[in-house]
Amino acid sequence: MAEIKTLIEGGMFDSTEIVETTDGYPRGNKAVDSAFFAKMISCFYADGVWGEESFKVTPAGGMAVWVSGGIAWCRGYMAWRNADTSMTLAGSGAYSIVLRLDTLAGEFSLVAKYGTEAPEDSEYIKELLLATVSIPTNATAISDKMISDKRVYVTSTVDALSTVENAQNAAKLGGLSPDEYLKTSGGVMNGDMRAKSDGSGMSVVRNIGYGTTLPDFMTDGDLFILLT
Repeated sequence: MAEIKTLIEGGMFDSTEIVETTDGYPRGNKAVDSAFFAKMISCFYADGVWGEESFKVTPAGGMAVWVSGGIAWCRGYMAWRNADTSMTLAGSGAYSIVLRLDTLAGEFSLVAKYGTEAPEDSEYIKELLLATVSIPTNATAISDKMISDKRVYVTSTVDALSTVENAQNAAKLGGLSPDEYLKTSGGVMNGDMRAKSDGSGMSVVRNIGYGTTLPDFMTDGDLFILLT
């Protein structure tokens, strides 16, 4: 019986033929676009700002706020700005300061929206909420206490392992001493984590996982890092 095959999207593959030439540049039949790379990068970086000072909203004097420069990731696309941005708000009321990704236009923008509706998350638009600003009636200047920081920080698939000081024979894992390690199932970890077997075999690490909820079962040799 003949096999049944359905092609699916994927890449990156070498092209086997040229399908068009634009301004002297050829495009192959296996070419991928920016959306492909963004989807790939989004598998490694969750949406958010990069670092505590990126796109931070602070008073700028009068009815204006500063949005600091920085780096952010959204749906696999990166936004960056070296300079701070001043935004003047219209008056009293509630505002949302967002970083907006528009994939149809191919651009990022900073937007001050009147009201507190949820950030847009649609086919082409994704907004990252940076801060809310609540300005009382008759206020003449925006103060720190009127601004609520709403930023979410970027996380990546390697963050949980980046604190291992020495993978060959770590004295500490994530700043914890050996007696604070999460114990393996069926045994007691009573020394430094080692990359190879010792006499008892209990310090052998086979798989390392991480998450916000402890698993119900762990196989001997598995290590789980509980994130808070």
